[in-house]
Amino acid sequence: MKYHLIFSLFLSLMYCESIAQDIPVCIEKLNKKTSLTTTRFERAIELKRNRRVYQFSVKSLAQCIDCNNGSIFYDPNCNVVAYFIMGRGASAFVEDGYTAAEFGKAGYPNIRFGSKKNTIPDCIVKAISNIDSLKQANVSRISQVRIKEKILYGFEHQLDPKLANCKDCSISIVYYNDHGRPEVTFRVGGIAGIKGENGYTSIDFLKKNTLKILWKAN
Repeated sequence: MKYHLIFSLFLSLMYCESIAQDIPVCIEKLNKKTSLTTTRFERAIELKRNRRVYQFSVKSLAQCIDCNNGSIFYDPNCNVVAYFIMGRGASAFVEDGYTAAEFGKAGYPNIRFGSKKNTIPDCIVKAISNIDSLKQANVSRISQVRIKEKILYGFEHQLDPKLANCKDCSISIVYYNDHGRPEVTFRVGGIAGIKGENGYTSIDFLKKNTLKILWKAN
């Protein structure tokens, strides 16, 4: 009996470890707690069409009448794909490509639906699928953004680990157009602060609208 309990505990620990290893780093960082509200990872859910989402619970102290309670769902790149929150009233959002029923919330009141997203160009999709090349190029994140009314795709490069303590060093973000050609490279950080090219300025970078994170390095 004792051996059976130890073996069962071992299997349970191994199972928990395998789940933890499968959670993206950015998802783990979303856990947070204030004096009134706790946001905590609950589980990973497999939806149809090979889509995985990560559910977080939002729980507040009972004495805080107006505080939020409910659930938030993220995709593997930490984009919010849905939330269902009760505070002063019901508030909900479902991203384009998903339905409330998939999250067990069919009929939830006051749902706001995300607008239809732009199709990702094949050249960008191909680049994202080649993870080894992205890592070799030291790419840390790929995002879809709107800059100066143009939809661009930013490839953000990590700072060289050997220069981790360099206060004057900057990272580079190359933004590509729908044809897979470089539109602009921004240098961010260091003495220069933010520096653009090809008619793009630091103001353009600061005013960019990030539409979606397409890929993140673990």
